[in-house]
This record gives sequence, structure tokens and C-alpha cells, in this order.
Amino acid sequence: MLAAVATERSALLRGSTTSLAVVAALIGLLGFVGNVVFREAIAVSGQGFQMLGDALTRAVPPLTGYAAPLVLASGGVVLLGLARLFPEHTLGYGFPRFLEMVNLEGARVQKRWMIVKTLGAAISLGCGASVGREGPIAQIGGSIGSAVAQLLRVPTDRAKLFVACGAAAALAATFGAPIASVMFAQEILLQGEIQLVHFSMIVIATTTSVVASRATLGADTVFHVRTFELASYWELLTYALMGLVLGLVAVGYTRLFHVVLERAARLRVATATKLIAGLMLVGALGIVLPENLSDGYPTIDAALAGRLPWPRMTALAFAKMGASALSLGCGAPGGVFGPIFFIGAMSGGAFRALSALLLPGLTGPRGSYALVGLGTFLAACTHAPLTAIFLLFEMTGNYDIALPALVTSILAVVVASSIEPESIDTLGLARAGRSLRPPREQIMDLIPVSAAFHQAVEPIPAHAPVAEILRLIGESRATSFPVLDTEQRLVGTISVHDIRRLLVDPAATDVLIAADLCDPNVPTVTPSTSLGKALGRMETDDVEEIPVVDEADPRRIVGLLSRADVIRAYNRALLTMRTVPTAAGADELPQWSRAYGVTTLAVPPEWIGRSLRELDCRARFGVSVLAVQADDKPGRTFEVPDPDRVLQEGESMVIAGPTAAVRRLERAVGRVSHDLGRSRA
Repeated sequence: MLAAVATERSALLRGSTTSLAVVAALIGLLGFVGNVVFREAIAVSGQGFQMLGDALTRAVPPLTGYAAPLVLASGGVVLLGLARLFPEHTLGYGFPRFLEMVNLEGARVQKRWMIVKTLGAAISLGCGASVGREGPIAQIGGSIGSAVAQLLRVPTDRAKLFVACGAAAALAATFGAPIASVMFAQEILLQGEIQLVHFSMIVIATTTSVVASRATLGADTVFHVRTFELASYWELLTYALMGLVLGLVAVGYTRLFHVVLERAARLRVATATKLIAGLMLVGALGIVLPENLSDGYPTIDAALAGRLPWPRMTALAFAKMGASALSLGCGAPGGVFGPIFFIGAMSGGAFRALSALLLPGLTGPRGSYALVGLGTFLAACTHAPLTAIFLLFEMTGNYDIALPALVTSILAVVVASSIEPESIDTLGLARAGRSLRPPREQIMDLIPVSAAFHQAVEPIPAHAPVAEILRLIGESRATSFPVLDTEQRLVGTISVHDIRRLLVDPAATDVLIAADLCDPNVPTVTPSTSLGKALGRMETDDVEEIPVVDEADPRRIVGLLSRADVIRAYNRALLTMRTVPTAAGADELPQWSRAYGVTTLAVPPEWIGRSLRELDCRARFGVSVLAVQADDKPGRTFEVPDPDRVLQEGESMVIAGPTAAVRRLERAVGRVSHDLGRSRA
């Protein structure tokens, strides 16, 4: 078994498409299994809480029709018990944290995540909390993909691919929509960053999952969609108006959702009190509008069938906004996609009444508007139009829905993103300073001066006469020289441009010394200063180099930072970000020739405890180590490699070099990792 794993891992490190396809199909099958287990857990949980509700009403007949708050409170008690076993991952809205792990932390999802999310979300949905199942399903599938990646010990980019395969496959089995699930992985999970080969592997995973689902469970899906009907092409005008309206509604819901989450987090009450009280309020609302309890899939089906009147759908849409925000805000585990589907379907169906007023006799059935509203609201809240469009198309199998879906989804996304640039999943992260795709202008603020400055300086003594200054400058290729006193403390700097003053008054060369010529007010930075601030000081003072001084002693120089140093560090960061899953603006990064390759490699066990100088990758393999990164550090911090830096367990290396040399190193790493008995080279 271990030999098979080692062989498969070696093939994956070499980038074998066949091996990747096999693993993608396996993850797709496991994603389907995870989906089935989760659905069964929801069914068992629902039956259990239904029996509890029936027992309460039998014991206390006046509770008939009013037991929902007590049932949800009991669900809260069970969730608190689960939280004692898994205190870090059980309660609350977990999908943003999942996005962080995928995009910022090397796609390393803890194995317990699938257990916690399966049980937690099943209890929430079973007791009636107003949450969704799609987010937990994606997290369960993603954790399966991550487990496979950790078993095979693949590099970071492969691990991210496997997580995407698992999440998309688990979701595809729910809706029977393989293409829409691929778009989900691309637009929402990976934040728009995907390579063509990765796209193909995710397609294999989702297709495998859907085939397995239909072969074992039939073609039945969670929503039962009737045939879509477009009464007239004039109707596209009212669909366009609906897109604009739902874009505004999506902004309102996104902000309401996060306001409730933030205020609930700031409440100075015990977690148990907050959870149970919040769920009881949701239960109280359920007494008036019971359709708002749980994920509301039967009610969505009724809306898609056109069986609900528009006043009822309007009330349900607004009630779901409050109930879902309250459920997740008080700590109930679950997702937000289910509430989005619900609100979108109700809003779209209710909007049909306005369409009938605008175009009497040219308006399609209410169910068609509910269906398009479902997809439109999904696109507006998640900023993922392709996911919504393909989901509608695959749910109906009807090409007639293409134009209404395109018009409404694109307009809704344009409106929503222009008002609120962040989606419902990323707004909280952005407010916390954890952007999944930081813009390029932020890169400079993330790199410290210590990662770029050079320590080799050519100082000039403060008492040096002009003749000595000219000799030192003439023998050097530097353009800026720190002037130091007898105690080796910084007095100022002399640049080549400062020497021009001597040409104006040659007689001054007999009396001037370095202390007279230097600029005593030269700006300085410390190693912890960001390159963004350092470059700003260079621009303000119009200098090409700036002294780097000690943190504790601003007159003790430790090096110089030039504009060239800043540019090299910036380009190195861009290159590194193209290779690992924190990339931003990847489509604008440098394109490398086919003869040159860049990759990330986990530090193999045999290299742990050895320095880069000792390993000498350039001499042995013909490659360069651009950066070293510790996977367990928040934000996945990169460090410019010091030759004497000792590699640690759990770290990764960013490697660049000729493609053949990179592949040679990958093969060598594969051999070293699985032959620990071999002596060190």
C-alpha cells in the first residue's frame, strides 16, 4: 500500500496528467460518498427532532403548533455538547474560514473538519435552524480532497486542486450539475484563479460524482424544476429590471447578514446563552412562518411550481433574511447558500406580479420567475455569475433560460459589486484585513525591508578629505555612501550627485571633509519597515538609496536599500505568488517561457535540519530557491532564503529553474522522501 502511494506521489510530482485524472476521479467518488453520508445525517437528525417535537405536543397539548422554539433550543443544547468535543470548528458560519484555509493556508484542511461539519450542520438543519446545507457539503468534500493531498504529500498547488475537486464533486451530487459545480470551484472557492489543467481535473471529479449519484440514487435532485417558459422576448425587459432590483436586494442582505454577525460576536453574553436564545427567536418566527425553518427546500419547490401567491413569497423572503442572519449569527453551524436560494426564489416569484403589470399578457409563469430569481440572487450575493447561469441551465436542460439568466445575473452582479465590492463570503474577511486576493499595490506593504536590503556597504569616514572621498568613489560601483564617525555611527550620506558641488568651487576641495559634504538629514528606515513606506520616503526625498538602521539605535547602520532592491523584491514576490495559492492578479504576472519552470515543494524529511548552503540546490540540480515558507504561519508568510537558514518540518520551498532541472529535483525529492534509509547526498 505504501509503495503504491509512493509511486502515485512520484507521478503526481512529475505532473502526470493520467495520474491527476485518476486521483480527481477518486476524489469525485469520495465526494459523492461524503454527500450521501451528510444527507443521511440530516435525515436522521430531522427525524430525531421531529420525534422530540411530537413528544412535546403529546405531553403538553397546548404546545401544538408552538413547539418550534423548544425544539430549536434542544438543538442548541446538542450543538453545545458537540462544541465541547470540537471547540474550534463547531459553531458559527464556517465557509469564510474554509476559504482562508484554501487560499491563504496551502489548502491544509484538518481531517476532523469533515466530521465536525457533517454533525454540526446536520444538527442545525434537523432542529430547524434557518441555514443552508451547500456550504457544509462543499467543506466536507474539500476536506476529503485535502486528506487525499496530505496522504500523497503533494505540493501546495496540487493540494489546492484536490480540495477544489472534492468541494465541487460533493456539490455536484446535490444538484446534478457538474458544470455549475466546476464554476463554483473557479469563481467562489478559488476566487477566479484556475489553470486549464486544473479546470479539466475538476470537470473529471464533478462528472464522476454526478455519474455515481445517478447510477445509485437516480436522477432525482434537491429541486424539482418544471420546464422554463419565456412568453415573449419583450419579457427580457422585465427580467432586466428584476436583475437590477435583486442586485440591490443582495447588497442589503449581504450587509444585514454581516451586521448581525458582527454585533452578535460583540455581545458580552455566554456562548450557550447566545446560541439558545437566538435559536428560540428563530423558532418563534417559525411559528408564524414555518416555511422559514431549516433550508426550506420544499417551499422552494412550491415556488418553482408556481403554487405560492406573491404576498406570501414577499413575506417569506424578508423573514428568511432575518432568520438566516440570526441563526448563523448566534452560532448555529451551516451555510448561507440555502437561504440565498430561498430568498432568490421568493423574490423572483413575487417580482412576477410587477412584470404582469408592466407587460400584461406577455408574462411567463410565476415558477419561471422564481427559478431565474434563484440564480440571479445567487450571482449577486456571491459575485459568481457563471455559477448561477450554468446552474439554471443544468437544472432545466432548457436553452430558453439562457438569455434571461444571462441578462439578470450579469446586471445583478454589476449592481451589487459596484455598491459592495466584496461578496457575502468575503466581506467579513476583508473587514478583518484578510483579503483572499490582495491587490498588487498591497504587495509592497506586505514585504519588510529586511527581505530586500543589502548589508554590504562602503562607508566613508566623516573626517576623510575630498581626495580620499574621490578615490573611494572612483574605486566603487556604488552610488550612495554612508558617512560614519569614529564610533561607526551614521552622520549622513554622500551620493555621486553631491560631488558635483566640487566642480563649481574647486578651491573648496582643500578644506572640505566628508562630514561637510554629506546630507545629515537623510531619511532612514529600519528592517521592519515595509517596502511601501521605504519607497515612499525615497520618492519624497528623491534619493536612489536609503540607509537601513538598527531598530534600537537609529544611528547604527546595518545596510542600504536601493530602488533596484525594492524592484527585485517586488518581482520575486509576484513570481512567488504565481506559484502558490495566495496569488492576486495572476493574469497580469510575468509569463515564463516553456523552457523555464517554477513550482513549490514541501521540504522532504531527509532535508529537515539542513541549510540551503549545505543542500546547494543550484550546483546539484541547476535550480534556485526563491523563497521559503512555513505552512503553519497565518497568512502563509514568505521569507527570502538565507543560505545558512535551516529548513524546518512543514515548510515549503519556491523553486525556479529550467524545466528539465525542476523536474529532476521533483523526482529526486520523491525518491528522498520515500527512501529514508539512504544516506545524505
